[in-house]
Amino acid sequence: MAVTAKRENMRLLAIVLGEDDSKVRNNETSQLLDYGFNSYKINMIKSKDDVIDKIHFEKADTDEIEITTKEDISILLKKNDQAKKYQTELKINDIKLPIKKGSVVGKLIIKDNGVDILTVDVISRDNAKKKNILRLYLDILKEIVAG
Repeated sequence: MAVTAKRENMRLLAIVLGEDDSKVRNNETSQLLDYGFNSYKINMIKSKDDVIDKIHFEKADTDEIEITTKEDISILLKKNDQAKKYQTELKINDIKLPIKKGSVVGKLIIKDNGVDILTVDVISRDNAKKKNILRLYLDILKEIVAG
């Protein structure tokens, strides 16, 4: 028997094998799930809605694009453990325009005391394309007049 349950931000899976009686199976899966929910918690490090950074482009139709993680980043902790402060390192790929919303633009590395523990993709929250030649020309004229 395989069952799953979700409480708050944590989903658990319990599997019981080799029991002939359904009452025993139900009791054991309930005990396993209760143990998991009572013993562990989720430590949210970054939400997929958090802006990690902004990338500036000189020849794009937008000044900058926001980047975020592709998914929520969380770590499983024992209930009694204190949430840690993890270090992050952002590595941006060599990006060529155009960029579509949701495109992978790099990696975010999560570290615990200098040791890599998790690597996730970072994505663009916006579209960005190259400025056309007329727009580039007008931007140059603005700089000349303003300068």
